[in-house]
Amino acid sequence: MSKYRALFIEESREHLQAASQIVVKLEHDQSAALIDELFRHAHSVKGMSASMGYEPIAQLAHRMED
Repeated sequence: MSKYRALFIEESREHLQAASQIVVKLEHDQSAALIDELFRHAHSVKGMSASMGYEPIAQLAHRMED
């Protein structure tokens, strides 16, 4: 699994950066589309971290989805 760690980190950063930008947008636009997009990023991080065995990150991402 360690050979995938760099890819996990890179993709996680991309998802978290996108999620952060969406949170800023939500201050002015609470559209369902933005909320759905935010959910998808959290869901992706959850799935990737669970696949890698990073359970604490998966649990945090699950809480973000909730």
